[in-house]
Amino acid sequence: MVHVFLKKSPFIRLLLPLISGLFVSLHIEIPIVVTVIAAALVFISFALLTYYLKVNAAYRYRNFIGFSGLLMFFLISIIYSEIRLPVIIDSNSKTELKVKILSNLGQTEKNDKYEVICCGHATDTLKQCYGLRGIIYLPHKNSSFKPQPGDQLFVQGQLMEFTKASNQFDFDYSWYLRNQRIGFRLLVKDYSKINVKKDYSLPIISALLKDELKHRYMEAGMSESQLAVLNALFLGDKSLLTYEQKSAFSDAGAMHLLAVSGLHVGIIYMLLIGVIQSVGFKKKTFFSALIIIIVLWIYAFITGFSPSVLRASLMFSILEIGRISNRQTGIFNLLGASMFIILVIEPLSVFNIGFWLSHCAVASIVCFYPRIYAWFHFKFLPFKWIWSIIAVSLAAQLGTLPISIYTFHEFPLYFIITNVILIPIVSPILILSVFSSILAFSSFGLNLLVPALADLIGFMEQTAVWIDSLPYSTISNLFISWFEMMMVFICIIFLLLYIDYRFTKYLRHLLIVLAAILLSIHIRHLNKPQEILFVANVKGKSVVNYISGDENTIYSSAPLTEKEIDFAFKGVWAYMEARLNYEIVLLNHQQNSRPIVKLIGNQTVVLVPTKAQWNYQLNNAHVDLLVLFGAPDMNLKDLRKTMRIKELVIAGGWAWYSKKKWLKGYAQHVDKLHDVKNDGVLFVGLDN
Repeated sequence: MVHVFLKKSPFIRLLLPLISGLFVSLHIEIPIVVTVIAAALVFISFALLTYYLKVNAAYRYRNFIGFSGLLMFFLISIIYSEIRLPVIIDSNSKTELKVKILSNLGQTEKNDKYEVICCGHATDTLKQCYGLRGIIYLPHKNSSFKPQPGDQLFVQGQLMEFTKASNQFDFDYSWYLRNQRIGFRLLVKDYSKINVKKDYSLPIISALLKDELKHRYMEAGMSESQLAVLNALFLGDKSLLTYEQKSAFSDAGAMHLLAVSGLHVGIIYMLLIGVIQSVGFKKKTFFSALIIIIVLWIYAFITGFSPSVLRASLMFSILEIGRISNRQTGIFNLLGASMFIILVIEPLSVFNIGFWLSHCAVASIVCFYPRIYAWFHFKFLPFKWIWSIIAVSLAAQLGTLPISIYTFHEFPLYFIITNVILIPIVSPILILSVFSSILAFSSFGLNLLVPALADLIGFMEQTAVWIDSLPYSTISNLFISWFEMMMVFICIIFLLLYIDYRFTKYLRHLLIVLAAILLSIHIRHLNKPQEILFVANVKGKSVVNYISGDENTIYSSAPLTEKEIDFAFKGVWAYMEARLNYEIVLLNHQQNSRPIVKLIGNQTVVLVPTKAQWNYQLNNAHVDLLVLFGAPDMNLKDLRKTMRIKELVIAGGWAWYSKKKWLKGYAQHVDKLHDVKNDGVLFVGLDN
């Protein structure tokens, strides 16, 4: 069965070695010379084998020849990935650069973020920086003018290091930036504009067009909140969305509506087909296909060729080519062709969650939608239409559920209600957005369309907030490992095969894989610690999270926002199945404040606030972990007189100069030192 499927889907056959080669290349360091030699040997062996074998012998050894070809392609994909790896400037040195603004990425509390490309460097040590894309942070207080896409700046500042994830639960921001081909980050101290002729390349024109559209929408009366939703839904840019908006749409199961994807491009695709048919053109002609493909890529250009729109536009372009061709090509082969072309253009897409979610959703809809839709039959048109939306939602959710739980650790219970209400709203929003973009330079046209567009977006946002506020809207703290996620996908495949062919062997395989998943979950629960201590640096704040049974306490050196808590602890809480009703304890950093002593199992943990000082002894007790949130008002020698310290933990909120001074000669007083800034998050599993 698998052999027949692969024979009908040649691009799927090519995908397997390509994806395997990309994963191996980016996770295992293999000298490129070794890979080139191995690929050359395999190619020579393959060529000699196919040349000297007779036709009958070649057929007899076809499996070996096929395996040799796949192995050669696997090695070539490793070489290609090594060549295409981005250059990363991982340094914290001061520098001067000449950069060109590509786009505005939004704001932080103190800075404006811009994506730039390096056009020049001050020292020979930064030659590799030339031509790299990066992110610069321009301070609000120094903003004498607001740069526009295409402007060139001379910037002075300090490069920022790419901090890697220090544990399996931490979001690896450096990995994310690398996958976006961001090669450097620069915290700018001073900058000035370079008066040169402005560049009008395609990305610059696209960015200027998006900025102009946003400005026109604001002038026509659209609020900032509504503009943020439209910017994400139509232009594929989520930088204006607040954390509260993202959280509400995510918990309501509507986040996919804000990520321009196959749904949005599909609506535009169906709209184009309807328009072409209404003017008298047949839909299966070369001319109609050419118009559809051109318009789809114009839309991709408007959005700045964002990865999600690029994927969807390429996917529908391939589907359109397959539709007008006389050859019968399976949908999975077209889907494989889309994935193959995207990975050849950008190999790092293999690590993009959106890449997998979009293709898995399409594959799942193709496989399961007809079967789910056949469960009920309605003659009343509105009921038929509502049931089709429910069937599509269930089919897409089935294919994306494992990735969603593995990545986001939650599941929106009311996603069907959300889709039934909001998917019909997306179509008129996109239609009005297209027409308002066409009429963007007409004040009359915008004043006519934008109020209706703003009302629809406002209704969409209010609906998401309402669904999010319903009881039990989201099941949180869900956790599956990478192995369990892959096993769930294998279960889905066996389920589909059993539904199609009714062979008991597929049902038997399904039950075996389910048993393997349950066994993996059981082993994970057995090995899970009863209590944990999690010491981290959250945006410069020293934080300790203690989890035990029903207790979930966060000790912090400063107040934390919901966004900071979500990013810092979501993964570890899902792993520990922690109570979501957490308690935050802000440590007293006043002079003469005393430490907090916790007995965790058979270990003693002491949390010491900044400026802490005491003159009593803890009965000269043995302390397993001494966590310092900042420099206490006593030196290490005096502190050692009050207790015996096994391991000293420096939380991340320290200033480097005070830390260096305070830790001088620490080896004489403590057995072990863990600095969160240098050594990463401290994760201690404690068993009773």
